[in-house]
Amino acid sequence: MAYVISFIPSKNQSGFTLVELMISLAILSLLLVTGSYSYSMMSERWNKELGHFEQTISMGKKFDILSHLLEGVYPHVVVDSNNEPSFFFIGGEDSLLAVSHYSLDNDGYPTVFRLTSIERSSGKFELVLQTVSTKNFLLVGTAQKIRFDRTIKLFEQLDKISLTYFGWTHLFDKNSTSVNALNRRWHSTYSGINSKLVPESLIVRLELMNKVWQYPVQFQPNPERLLAPYYKENQ
Repeated sequence: MAYVISFIPSKNQSGFTLVELMISLAILSLLLVTGSYSYSMMSERWNKELGHFEQTISMGKKFDILSHLLEGVYPHVVVDSNNEPSFFFIGGEDSLLAVSHYSLDNDGYPTVFRLTSIERSSGKFELVLQTVSTKNFLLVGTAQKIRFDRTIKLFEQLDKISLTYFGWTHLFDKNSTSVNALNRRWHSTYSGINSKLVPESLIVRLELMNKVWQYPVQFQPNPERLLAPYYKENQ
């Protein structure tokens, strides 16, 4: 005797219909899209904050370099072709050429540096630093050519950069008893070679988006005492 076994679906058996499956897939797709969008937003925000953090760190390092260089400026004596002594300090409204005790190479040697404000076609300014260590470069004369071996772009997209200098116009004025204190004033330019002095102080002023950063620096007082040995040799 043969038996035929057939399976008849029970009325209580449940399953997915095609409509239910499509709805489930649609919900799953929506969740995936929402999750992907949320991840993208969080990732973009994180990268933006990380970039801002790294930019802040970079700016801090550059401000540190600038402040150390300026605070380390000293009256470096040079002589001309007639062995006439003066100081290597040439300051302009948008540039500064001087010598600093601060060593960017950490080699213990002073640094000859030049700060230059460069205006771009956009009307914005950059502050560029050029340096060379005195380890392999001996600066002794006013006519020497300086070959800088490092260039650093300190700041970009600035609205304005300016430098001003405070001090006597000339060593003769400082030593003269007949000259009043008005000759000790602020200057837009200052040459240690022409004045036989370095300024008593300077201020670097940077402007960006209506914000102003001013950095005042005091220099060594009475630098003229360093010239005395040269005058004694010439007597």
